Amino acid sequence: MSTSSQSNLQLEKSHLKVFMTSKRTKRGSSLIETVVGCIFIVIIALFLVDVAAIVICQTQNDALAKHCARAAANFENKLKAQSAMDDVVNQFLASNGGSKICVLNNSPTNPLLEYPAGAAQVLVVSTVVCNFPVPIPLVGTSYMSMKSEATEPVVADVVAPIP
Repeated sequence: MSTSSQSNLQLEKSHLKVFMTSKRTKRGSSLIETVVGCIFIVIIALFLVDVAAIVICQTQNDALAKHCARAAANFENKLKAQSAMDDVVNQFLASNGGSKICVLNNSPTNPLLEYPAGAAQVLVVSTVVCNFPVPIPLVGTSYMSMKSEATEPVVADVVAPIP
């Protein structure tokens, strides 16, 4: 073999080596970018699951407070209003309003009814605990407590006291 054919052969080998190396690194970097991108997409998706749970839980809590206030406003005294409000809470729990994610506090004052004698409106305050489906790792919390207030005018026929 002549020296010119050897140099041509070496030149072709070096071109082939450069071509194969550059093709391999491009494919490798694409794979790394895809894996890292997927990790970030998964983290963002799990965060959005928690945000959706918070929104649903707060919406349920607002609805519960509003329905309890409407039920209580239909009666002329606190005892009957409390009974009507308890019925609304029982319906809420029966219709799976209090799921594993949105839990109504088990206390006798939840929801709290403020019905002053002779008042023109009632106030209901309800508190729920939202358990996150995916606990937030950096913050270290797995639940959030939420409180809602609802005020309704009393629509019951209230007889004014005789002076």
